[in-house]
Amino acid sequence: MANIQAVKEKLSQSISLKLIVIAFLLLILQIPMSYVSGLIYERQSMQTQAQNEIAQRWGGTQHIGSPMLSVQYKKNIKTKDKDGTEKIVSYQYEDQVLAADFKAKIDLDANKRYLGIYEVPVFTVKVQLSGFIEIDPDLHLGKHDSWSINQLFLPIKEMRGLKSIDKILINEQNAKLSQQQHKYEGLTGLNVSLKDFSQQTRLNYEIDLTLSGSEQFDIIPLAGQTQVKIQSNWPSPSFIGNFLPTNREISPEGFVANWQVNELNHNFGRVLKGDKHYGLVNNKPSFGVKVLIPADIYQVNERTVKYGLLIMLLTFAGFFLAEMFFQLKLHPFQYILIGFSLTVFYLLLLAFSEYLRFAWAFLFAALAIIGLIAGYCSVVLKQRKRGIYTGILFALLYGFIYIMVRAEQASLLMGAIGIWLFLAAVMYLTRKINWYSINQTS
Repeated sequence: MANIQAVKEKLSQSISLKLIVIAFLLLILQIPMSYVSGLIYERQSMQTQAQNEIAQRWGGTQHIGSPMLSVQYKKNIKTKDKDGTEKIVSYQYEDQVLAADFKAKIDLDANKRYLGIYEVPVFTVKVQLSGFIEIDPDLHLGKHDSWSINQLFLPIKEMRGLKSIDKILINEQNAKLSQQQHKYEGLTGLNVSLKDFSQQTRLNYEIDLTLSGSEQFDIIPLAGQTQVKIQSNWPSPSFIGNFLPTNREISPEGFVANWQVNELNHNFGRVLKGDKHYGLVNNKPSFGVKVLIPADIYQVNERTVKYGLLIMLLTFAGFFLAEMFFQLKLHPFQYILIGFSLTVFYLLLLAFSEYLRFAWAFLFAALAIIGLIAGYCSVVLKQRKRGIYTGILFALLYGFIYIMVRAEQASLLMGAIGIWLFLAAVMYLTRKINWYSINQTS
């Protein structure tokens, strides 16, 4: 019996065994951390569902393109019957002539819509289009016997987001709008009848309309020369697509951006032949802006959880050093209680951040856990001032984590420097310890 007691005493004083137990506890605590990560993913999925539901009612991602002119032409070909009789066969063709010039002035008014606790950015766009389409029958259509202008096609992605058509002028005359949607090479849009302009070789157009959508607004620049100006009240845009703005200004009141694109940038030329597949849906050039809510709470929570193992490792290392310097003996159950309290921090942060700004949510969650651990340690570490010191150290630790989460681009550098400083402090404090002669007493 005495031998068994001696073995237990020796094991309880073994530094190697204690480190193995601490490492095992760190692994065990990754289970509740994975639960928190799953909860963040679940809430993020619910936010996506809310975005999709609002998009169905308001309008989804939206785009508008430069207009295309549909030109029908006829070719007469002489052929012979089997008996040698000559006859003329007429073939009908239809091509799309792209605009030579396309100018767009866009006023994007963005705001937020809510579904429960979830917020979704939506927008209303007032669009003013102008420019001209020029036809050279010999150059564009080749040999033909007759041709006529059919209709003007304006690509619009979300036709249910078309709120109003304020003006359609062709050569300064009001034009009639087709009552049906039209499709070309997978693009949807509206058609303008051009029966009154059937033989004109130059069409000047002016089109004013209002669209609604959410998340993203794009321009499809298929014209010879494209000039686009977008101004908005949204202060945090993300410019996307094949072309970045030639210049832009962003302020807390909104942004203004300008683009210039020419036909050499999209390689579609001036005419889309009706008998060729151009793959406009998959290969169309585009540029535009995403209307995003900066620092999405679930993305920030996810980044914060990534530092969970690091916080636990630093915390357990601190308590292990406290055991040695203060001649204490902490039970593994006490370690796991402190570890679970660190896990609860992420749960509180997620819950608070759905109702408060992230900075306030982080502050309240950190204060709750710091107070909990500091109060617990003032008893476990045998002195109240040790609990106070523990609270101060945790305040510095959470402050460091908050800065790393917010400074996303510099987080790797800051994290590497922080870990180096901690390692240097541990090596300095333990430089004179003879690990083979340590004998902890209860």
